[in-house]
Amino acid sequence: NKTVHFNEIEHEVYYFKPYPVEQLPEGRLGAIDENDDEEEDGQNSTSRYSNNSSMLPLSSEHSRATADFTLISTHHGRARRNLRNISKRDLRAAIKYGQKMPAHPDRHTGEPRWKFLYNNIVYITSGDCRTEITSYVETIKLEKVPVSAAQTEHHIEVKRILKEEPHLCTGHTYIIVDQSGSMRENDVNGFKTRSHAAYGTLALDFISEQISQRGPNQDDLFAESVTVVEMRDKGEILQERQPFDWILFNRLISRPDISRPSWHGNYNDSLRLVQGMILLEHHNLLKGGVEPSELPNFSLVFLSDGRPSDSDHQCAQQRIDILRSLADTLQSKFSLYALGIGKRDAEFATLASMVETVKNNGGMGQFVHAGLSAVTLSSTFSAISSTMTSHRTTLLTGANDAANGVATAAGGGGADSSSKQIKDFTMRETGKVVGMNFPVKTFVHRKGFDIKRYRFNKDLYKRETVPWKDVGFMNHNACGFEMETKPFGKGAERLAYRFNEIQYDTKTKKYIKAGNTMVAKNSILANEEETRDAFHKDFCRVQSTSYDLAEKFNDVVRKAPLLQALSGETRPPELKFMLCHVYSYKNNQTDEESSVLVEKELPGKFT
Repeated sequence: NKTVHFNEIEHEVYYFKPYPVEQLPEGRLGAIDENDDEEEDGQNSTSRYSNNSSMLPLSSEHSRATADFTLISTHHGRARRNLRNISKRDLRAAIKYGQKMPAHPDRHTGEPRWKFLYNNIVYITSGDCRTEITSYVETIKLEKVPVSAAQTEHHIEVKRILKEEPHLCTGHTYIIVDQSGSMRENDVNGFKTRSHAAYGTLALDFISEQISQRGPNQDDLFAESVTVVEMRDKGEILQERQPFDWILFNRLISRPDISRPSWHGNYNDSLRLVQGMILLEHHNLLKGGVEPSELPNFSLVFLSDGRPSDSDHQCAQQRIDILRSLADTLQSKFSLYALGIGKRDAEFATLASMVETVKNNGGMGQFVHAGLSAVTLSSTFSAISSTMTSHRTTLLTGANDAANGVATAAGGGGADSSSKQIKDFTMRETGKVVGMNFPVKTFVHRKGFDIKRYRFNKDLYKRETVPWKDVGFMNHNACGFEMETKPFGKGAERLAYRFNEIQYDTKTKKYIKAGNTMVAKNSILANEEETRDAFHKDFCRVQSTSYDLAEKFNDVVRKAPLLQALSGETRPPELKFMLCHVYSYKNNQTDEESSVLVEKELPGKFT
């Protein structure tokens, strides 16, 4: 079972409903008593095991090709599969690979039925497994997050800040969710309806990601607001200026069970509603003395499953005017993310043109056609979340510098303007002849420096003990390292240098490179304390955790029957994260200690 649960320390979610399969001898499953009426409606049934059930072997036909399983489709079965976008081949695969267990007998004739559970889809067949009765998707169940008294108090305080001190807000996000009648369709795998898919992925991959990616102190310094508008014939504000927190998360995951999609989907009324809120906020901030460069980001997420009901020429021009006014006013501070849920690209020409209008008038935008894939919808919300996180990091750095009187890369500063300036550096030249030497600094163990190489141990970190293990140099004869003085790459927080371990060559009486060239990284800021614990620990922890998660993901992919390579095909590529080490070097004369994070060099250019 792929289950995750929430708690205040490590946020996890029930992606798939845990199935209560008892621990039985291999190849056998207990009988399950089911409510046939719920199966007919395509809903989750409440299953229980019969204590006196017979022990039943799984099908002996598992070695046969999927296409060899003969099925007789009933009219009802075909209708259910068409409605829920389930193919007949999926049913064959379920019989071959899925969990097989007795279902509730036919309530009229008493004839036995079988239930197959595979890839989160449930199939009911006749007793001989040859006649299809019905099928339905086992819906993803998202659990509400327990909210503590402290979190409730913080929610109230952030709402106060958003109302009384709006200049402290780092970003406003407006989300328009299509709730027209077509959002009742049950064709997104893992969700009861399109509406459930929209709100589920919005909560899990957007709201939850924003909360989880925050640093430990950001809640105390910054506030961000979310406004959710439901789109039918008219736009209706569902949540207005709410903080990014678990209270909002809980409200969103429960919304599709309360609100029934209905009527038409008119774009313009909802867009005008959001336009009014954004321009009013913008006007009030400028009136309150906020500089244009210090304005927060205004992001609009527009999610729909088809073209607008208000699609005539006049309405189309009104949409252009609305979006053009927002982009002209806010420029790069305004972003539009348009997401389409549905089968045909042609249905989303309006969404794509809306994005182009914003981009052509100085704003930022992206259109994604998620189709009927919950995975694509999920990854799109995650990408939007990452974009917002990057913007928040920029604002956070600038605000911290201003609060501490620190100069930024552009200059300025206060009383301590030299404490955290950008380093004075020159980038490494490119396009030089291969073999040309570049200036390096050399550090030799026991020749002026005490050098150690450490590996981060996240298990020790979790136990709140020293998380570093001394593992010695990578190369057997190494006695130190050299690092180029000019970085070849730079990011928002770190500079990257070419790095080599070195060894002493007794023939030439010189130090030479040992092993392959690697990449060393340290802070882009001057006077940053670059020790293991002060600077590199968080980077090592994230990379180590990512490495373990990637291995678990690869293991699931390797075992998934539908992802096995067929004749002439290759397996899906594996996901890999590099492990990193920290080289710590202490000057024996001054006792000054510093460190660099080192990892394997990958060819290519990365941003």
